Amino acid sequence: MNTVKIGNDFEDKSYKIIENALNNKDLGLIPENCKVYRKKGYYSSRRKKDIIFDLSIEVTPAKADKPTLLYLIECKKYSSTIPVDDVALFAKYISEIHDYAIKGVFITNNKLQSGAIEEITSHGIMLIEVDDENYNIIHYKNEKQKNQTEDFDSVIINAIQKSLLPDDIEGLRRLSAKQIDEIASNFINEFRPEILNYGLAIPLFDLLKHLEQKDNLKFKYSQIKDDKKNDVLGYFNSEINEIILNKSIKNTPREPFVLAHELGHYVLHKELKVNKTLYNNFKDTCFNFFEQNYVLNNPKNWVEWQANCFASCLLMPEKSFKAVLYVIQKNMGISKAGRIFLDSQDCNKIAHRDIIDRLALHFNVSKVSVEYRLNDLKLIDRPTIKNNSDGEKEFLRKLSILNSKNKW
Repeated sequence: MNTVKIGNDFEDKSYKIIENALNNKDLGLIPENCKVYRKKGYYSSRRKKDIIFDLSIEVTPAKADKPTLLYLIECKKYSSTIPVDDVALFAKYISEIHDYAIKGVFITNNKLQSGAIEEITSHGIMLIEVDDENYNIIHYKNEKQKNQTEDFDSVIINAIQKSLLPDDIEGLRRLSAKQIDEIASNFINEFRPEILNYGLAIPLFDLLKHLEQKDNLKFKYSQIKDDKKNDVLGYFNSEINEIILNKSIKNTPREPFVLAHELGHYVLHKELKVNKTLYNNFKDTCFNFFEQNYVLNNPKNWVEWQANCFASCLLMPEKSFKAVLYVIQKNMGISKAGRIFLDSQDCNKIAHRDIIDRLALHFNVSKVSVEYRLNDLKLIDRPTIKNNSDGEKEFLRKLSILNSKNKW
């Protein structure tokens, strides 16, 4: 395939992305007020002639007789790094177009030369790097833009991501809770069979030493941040086979579950081909209070749910958990052992809290982890909401809506 055809194909793809995003109202603009053009010229008073741009978006308010906002888009597919001269020339062309509020967009398939980065940043050009394998998208802003409120840039990036990125994660298996429990149990048996045989708590740091010897799995504490500078509790880096925990949770009740969660990624997901940009743009798993279950509607939901499920199964294997619960209840004098009955009576509430305290102590986990495990295994019997309890149903419905909008 010759270079002209390669360039045209890349331009065609970029045009379709922009046009579809606009028509689907993904860009936050009124489609009727916008037009996407290919190879349209805009007059340069310095050159006394039109400058032709690969793509452009003209935004014309309803009562205006001409566009007031103009996006000028350059689409280039390179076999090597982006030359600084090409970016500088594009920036120069943009500067020669007047009578509009203008934003430059550079869509390409390769990386920038160091000088090109400075050129992109200083001119406030939006850069979209489309890697043919990973589809990473990068955006540079100058300091002035960083202080401005979120604008069309972030919206157009999201729209292009949605169009470019694949819809799934290669190699992801849709495992059930039962399958994950079996995987976790086999994992424990390979380490120390007596843990399951006697319903013991798993010594996580002994397990890490075992995995270091067996599979060269590394472990360390660090101060982990995401792209938005928010704290990350834990991370498994499959490329270097290393688990990192945020040092802020060291020796806290949260540490065992976070470590077990990352071990879940190590056991279940280390062979996945996951693009970081794709993964970060999938929404997190939501718990629907009205339906009383987790909403698993994209690959990130499945990956994180599986890691959470593995963590619970590793720390509190089903058979061990049920056996210890039975023994605890018998020792407390509860005749119907094996399940927890929880209603509004104080005696049942106190027993419920006591059981959770004892389970948490035995398995060396947090009380929250025990509560989740009891719910996952459906070991708590609660009086059902009556059909005429519309107020309670409405409350659950509102909680579900709230949860869909926020990360809990």
